Amino acid sequence: MNLSELKRTLMPNTYVRLLTQEFSDLAAVTAGTGIPATGLADYPHPITVAQHLRCIANILPLRRSPDWHLQWGKRMAENFHGPVTLACLTAPTLGDGLDVLVKYMPSRVPYLDWRSRQADGEFRCEVVPRFDVGAVRAMVIEVPLLVMHEYVRVMHPGPLTGARIELDYGATEYRARYAAYFDCPVSFEHPVSALVIPRAWRAVANLDFDAEAWRVALTRCAASASPAAAAEDVVGRVRDLLQEALVAPGRVELPTVAQVAARLHCSARTVIRRLRAAGTSYQALSDAERMRRAGELLVSHRVQDVAARLGFADAASFRKAFRRWHACTPADWREAASRQMQNIANK
Repeated sequence: MNLSELKRTLMPNTYVRLLTQEFSDLAAVTAGTGIPATGLADYPHPITVAQHLRCIANILPLRRSPDWHLQWGKRMAENFHGPVTLACLTAPTLGDGLDVLVKYMPSRVPYLDWRSRQADGEFRCEVVPRFDVGAVRAMVIEVPLLVMHEYVRVMHPGPLTGARIELDYGATEYRARYAAYFDCPVSFEHPVSALVIPRAWRAVANLDFDAEAWRVALTRCAASASPAAAAEDVVGRVRDLLQEALVAPGRVELPTVAQVAARLHCSARTVIRRLRAAGTSYQALSDAERMRRAGELLVSHRVQDVAARLGFADAASFRKAFRRWHACTPADWREAASRQMQNIANK
């Protein structure tokens, strides 16, 4: 996956929505993203990688201190990773939980590679940006490492002697503050950023292991990480936009694919590709929604009025499309709908 693809990739909006609890200047947080500041707390849609990283960059000058992200990450470490959190907390062993993080977190944070390696009696959980993330590098690396550190700290009894954090950049201005967040040494200028623990710790048993909860959590992780889930999400959002246009007052003008893509904050090619992956197309969804809306309007409107309302050139064009959709004429449809309503009223 290259940089341009990552910038079109959709990811959960949880991180950005949580920023509403931390910063009051939401216009500054969302500047340049296309996300409405007034609706940030309730923003219902996934966001692109580009939007996510722009929000992170926007908060750099808003932070109360350079180590703000570690303060925030420590508080939120177990609270916003959806089924991944559940899988970690119900895993049979510490190693199984770390494996879940490495396997499924890329679907939630797709601009990072998550890797694991075992060698020389050690187990390494590595976090590597997939492209140059610029000024937010320390933030986007340290928060995931802190999440894994907190998981190990909860699962492993006693002090974390033998663990360490390695960072692939130089010492930060807040380096003296790392001890407040990590119960192990932190060092710099390494080839790869990683949490390193003794390999034997992988076998530490989870006293809260629940086989059924573990199975359900893994199923949910796999479902949320699948391309099919992303495709179905786009289908639902396209339907929502079409329905929004169809109930607007006046003559309907359905949005183009490019306009839909702009509303979804991705490219037209991404919309087309996701719809194709779901086994449909923009034209098929448009026809289906116009067909549904035509049936609703015909109950109480004249054919020529419905034709004009739905953007057809004339009533004849509408009748032709309607016959293709329903295998009957608008008049037949209205008569059948009237009979059905009468039967319901008589019951």
